[in-house]
Amino acid sequence: MDPRIWLDEHLKDTAPWKVATGSATLALTTAALYALYSTGDVRGTLERLAFKALKAVPGAQGVIDKEMNEMKGKMEASLFENRAADELQFRRIPEHGLEAEQLFAELQKLREREEGNWKSGKVSGGVYHGMEDHLQVVNRAYQMFSLMNPLHPDVFPSGVKFESEIVAMSIDLLGGQHDVHCGNVTSGGTESILMAMKAYRDYARKHHPNIRVPEIVAPVTAHAAFDKAAGYFGMRLVKVPLAADYRVDMSAVRRAITSNTVVLVGSAPGYPHGIVDPIEELAALAQSRGLGMHVDACLGGFLLPWLQRVGHPGLPNWNLSVPGVTSMSADTHKYGYAVKGTSVVLFSKPELRQCMYFVYPEWVGGIYASPTISGSRAGGLLAACWASMISLGQDGYLKAAKTISDATVLLKAEVAKIPQLELIGDSHTMVIAFRASPAITSQDKNFIFKVMEGMKRLGWSLNPVQKPNGLHVCVTLPVAQHVEELLQDLRDVAAQVEAKPEDFNDGVAPIYGTAFALPDQTLVGDLTSHFLDLLTKAKPLEEAQYP
Repeated sequence: MDPRIWLDEHLKDTAPWKVATGSATLALTTAALYALYSTGDVRGTLERLAFKALKAVPGAQGVIDKEMNEMKGKMEASLFENRAADELQFRRIPEHGLEAEQLFAELQKLREREEGNWKSGKVSGGVYHGMEDHLQVVNRAYQMFSLMNPLHPDVFPSGVKFESEIVAMSIDLLGGQHDVHCGNVTSGGTESILMAMKAYRDYARKHHPNIRVPEIVAPVTAHAAFDKAAGYFGMRLVKVPLAADYRVDMSAVRRAITSNTVVLVGSAPGYPHGIVDPIEELAALAQSRGLGMHVDACLGGFLLPWLQRVGHPGLPNWNLSVPGVTSMSADTHKYGYAVKGTSVVLFSKPELRQCMYFVYPEWVGGIYASPTISGSRAGGLLAACWASMISLGQDGYLKAAKTISDATVLLKAEVAKIPQLELIGDSHTMVIAFRASPAITSQDKNFIFKVMEGMKRLGWSLNPVQKPNGLHVCVTLPVAQHVEELLQDLRDVAAQVEAKPEDFNDGVAPIYGTAFALPDQTLVGDLTSHFLDLLTKAKPLEEAQYP
């Protein structure tokens, strides 16, 4: 019998409101069970459903919209406050070009205003080296090759030299073998991750055509670029929880693997907490199941090898030498100390790398091919990256690593002694994460964000993390040179917030406290999209200043 006829027959005497209520209950229950199955987050699932029901109450959406508009207005005002009132503003190309003297005077003014933000050593991450002698080397190299475009290797053979040698040096540093491993330079860690995931997707299409939606299995701490890759390339990202030590839960990884899985992911280290996932276990599991294994070393790839050599405690095996690792991403523009815009993506075999290429031999403009997303690339970035690696040498990298290691060991030990705070996990890398102690959190759930606000008032820029709410410090060379000051300020601010929490209810504290607590993250996504819109919004024409 047709199920529709059966339903009509059995429900013909049922009141319409009961049918509607039952249907809604069934739909909500199904959604809840599916969300619970997908995430394992009981409390979060219930909170999201309750918030969705609350929004359906008459008038509730208007209240939410009003609050959202107020937050957007504050966001816009704050962003424009960071722009100097006396800077030249342009909404159209000037009729007459600026003289060089005036142009460079304006650029120098902008540069000087910004340099203080990071030269103080108070920015977590952001600028990784920053010493003037090194800046002169990389900037000069960029200038010498600013017109070079690797898309035309016949015209610019230097591009081939720079890229091939950057890749070769990276393979050597990261435990690979020159006759086995291969790779390319990309524009940054996100592109390296995107290209690696595209390679696994296309490799699956070639060897496993029955897989319609390839799956990536990754810890919840994996970089958001994996979410972006899944969205861009029609893949499914299966996120697995962490174990008690904040490394990925291997039991959960095993349960997450299906016939559609094409690659497992581990971080070295993960951005939120600075903890290295169990790469050896992940790689062994991937190898036993015939899967790819990607190590995301974007943050640590060009520091962990040197930390190991200077005796930094507790680092596990994580690199290309681990059996079963089939690809890796590592950023040269972080602890490789190149200028922003370069990273490497490395593979265990040429066939896998070729799956990331785009090749189109039938274009009427000629045969078109590019190894990564970009067609034309900035050759000056390749020259600057190559110059950074060559000019520093092993002794330069080791010296920097020793400075960072000493600062990190001190930071970790002293943060653990601050009574209002506790470490998140047991990091053995240059990233130290911490949160409010349970006793403090029970009294003030936004305590850690008030600490963030207090540190911001003293010029510090620390990174917020969530689930659990906390802050982390990524120790770079500038930060390492001011770690004693950081610790003293952190002790003082934590004590001040505990004593007078009401003094820290403005600034970033309520923004992050509210955003991270919202069950419906679509609202946070809306605010974030608005912020991105503002980044390309010029001042109103009547306020713009023209020379």
